[in-house]
Amino acid sequence: MKRILHGCVYTPWLVKEIFVAGFSLALDSLKPNNGYHPVVLRYPLRVTDAWDIFWFTSSITATPGTLSLGLREPPREGLPRIVLVQAVQGDDPADVMASLADMEERVAPHVKGIDYGVPGQGDATELDPAFYEYTLETVGRHMRAPDMAHADDTPLAADDTPKTTPADLLRANRKEQK
Repeated sequence: MKRILHGCVYTPWLVKEIFVAGFSLALDSLKPNNGYHPVVLRYPLRVTDAWDIFWFTSSITATPGTLSLGLREPPREGLPRIVLVQAVQGDDPADVMASLADMEERVAPHVKGIDYGVPGQGDATELDPAFYEYTLETVGRHMRAPDMAHADDTPLAADDTPKTTPADLLRANRKEQK
């Protein structure tokens, strides 16, 4: 019964957030400096129940401009699971992290007071760079699957990555067919 009552409060809040984020993205898309700076965040989960994790990650994905990319198990006991979150408007990763913390507390109010040192979970206002990455600025082993990574991989600036056009792909495809 408690979950049903909580759902009756949470659902209207989530619907409002979906509309606010959708309108905000639509309006910002018309601006020349629209704040689109995709970032991938490593959010330390305070929820541990599968039901709460489902609702939290589903709520992230339902909100325009954000996407839950998956869970990572902790490297050792005592540390939290990590949910990877992509945010389109990532100019301020600390603000995105604080918004995620607010959403998590709305999904599961009992997590308030648990603090893993990121904005929104406690007193922290700064976000350690270990918790986020701007994926358009780097390409390297840290974004590859472990079986594809090489010890000598180093991140490349976005300007240093090869640019492939559709015409290049067509030429390569024609060469393969001959």
